[in-house]
Amino acid sequence: MMRNCRQRLMWLLLFAILLAVPAYSEQSVVLEIPAVIYTNKGTLRLGEIARITGGSRKVRDAIANIQVWNDGQTLDRREVMRAIEDSDVSDVRLEIRMPLSSRIETPDYEGNFTDTSPSPSRSLNDLVPMLKEMSGWKGGIEISANSPIPEGRLIDPASIIPGTSGATLRFQDSAGRVRPLNVRLTWSQNALFATRNIKKGDRITPQSVYTRPMKITRPGIYPSEVSEVSGFTSNRNIKQGEPLEYRHLTSSQLIKRGRQVKIVARYNGASATTDGVLMEDGRPGEWVKVRKADDKRVTLRARIIDENTVEVSAE
Repeated sequence: MMRNCRQRLMWLLLFAILLAVPAYSEQSVVLEIPAVIYTNKGTLRLGEIARITGGSRKVRDAIANIQVWNDGQTLDRREVMRAIEDSDVSDVRLEIRMPLSSRIETPDYEGNFTDTSPSPSRSLNDLVPMLKEMSGWKGGIEISANSPIPEGRLIDPASIIPGTSGATLRFQDSAGRVRPLNVRLTWSQNALFATRNIKKGDRITPQSVYTRPMKITRPGIYPSEVSEVSGFTSNRNIKQGEPLEYRHLTSSQLIKRGRQVKIVARYNGASATTDGVLMEDGRPGEWVKVRKADDKRVTLRARIIDENTVEVSAE
């Protein structure tokens, strides 16, 4: 019991470190706008289309009320920046995460919902393409819920981190009413399994693995393509039928210190991400020191997933 309490406290502290706002007068706020926005409005409030995190509630509300114009086809990143610059929001260090332009889709677009559609005709499977767009996930997503899908269009959240076990989706109808839908999410991907017993030091070849889908709780653990592991060697014995994990493979690819990476931490279905910098050379699957990009005092031990991502693991 005491050990579990200490572990929970450790992870709460880690999440606080990853999400901590730098100690100076400016507030740090992250604005995330998806690649596809579903709307039939020419003028939008940022709070309708963006996920706004960080800063104080007052600052987030002020940013949420900023209006941006779109031409009905795209929302340009420069238009968002111009609207923010013209607003009364000040003393904010704002990070905008969006493409150069986001595509605008109207409620008549296939895969979106019109405000007049009756909820019984709407299937949870209809939400899958949207959640894939929001998360950037190329694998499978299964959705379950205890209530029907509310009428209207999906307006929140703007993005979902792959591997998240549950989320609250919010829908807005033609009268402006917002209703939530709590969903459970199950993520799956193709994974590689050993066709035979692989000994420590054996080189991975296309003949030593086969592919089949599997459910996962954390992305970035299992390779999905033979090309990702061809030429790697195993650093442990892998039994026939066992899935391959990045941490069990050694690559000749050396990722140099100083590289900008994304630090991901996961615990009990919760996720936190921040920008970081490698402090040591390493290969995929190896553990190295990393630091937060905006605070040289915060260093962590993390496992390299690929050249752009490291993960702080609970294991």
